[in-house]
Amino acid sequence: MSEQRNEVVYLGGEVSKTLGIARSSLTKYCITLENKGYKFIRGSNNSRAFTSKDILLLQRMKDLVQDKSMTMETAGNVVLTMFPDNERTGPILDENKVRTNDVILQEEDENSAVPGLTDNLKYIEDIFNKLGSMEKELKDLKIQNELLQNQNIQLKQTMDESLNGRDENFLSLIHEVQETKKMIASSQEKKWWEFWK
Repeated sequence: MSEQRNEVVYLGGEVSKTLGIARSSLTKYCITLENKGYKFIRGSNNSRAFTSKDILLLQRMKDLVQDKSMTMETAGNVVLTMFPDNERTGPILDENKVRTNDVILQEEDENSAVPGLTDNLKYIEDIFNKLGSMEKELKDLKIQNELLQNQNIQLKQTMDESLNGRDENFLSLIHEVQETKKMIASSQEKKWWEFWK
C-alpha cells in the first residue's frame, strides 16, 4: 500500500490524451483489464486514477489492439502477463488526494520498476517477433502447397492426356488388325474359289 502511495497519479482525461484515444476507449480497456482481475486506483467517488505503471500497461494494450489487430480480450491477457498478481491491485484514494491535472506525490520507486517492465516488454516483443516469423513461414508453406497442388493437377492432366492418347492408339491398332484380318480372309476366299475353277 505504501508503495502505491508514492506513485504519481493521473486522471482519466490526462491518460486518454497521453494515449491518444477517446475516453470511451480508455474505459473499455479498463473494464477489460478489471474483468481479468486488474484493479485501478479509485477515488471516493469511484473514479479511476492511473499510475505510470497503469499507463504503460494501457499503452501496450492499445498498441496490441491497433497495431497487431488483437482483440481487447487477447491483448488484456498478454499485457497482464507483465505484472505479478500482487502488483495488480490499487488502493482507494481519499477524494481530497486526487486533484485534476496535478501530480499527487513524486514516485520514488519508478526508476526501479522500469527495468523489470522493460524486460517484460522485450520478452513480449520477442514473442511477437517469433509469431511474426512463424506467420511468414506459414504463408510460405501455403504458397508452396498451392504450387504443389497446381503441379499435381498439371501432372494428372498430362497423364490423362497420355492415357487417352494411348487408348486411342490401342483402339486404332485393334481396328487396323481387324481390317488386316478381313483383307486376309477375303484374299483367302478368292484363292479357295479360284482353286475350284
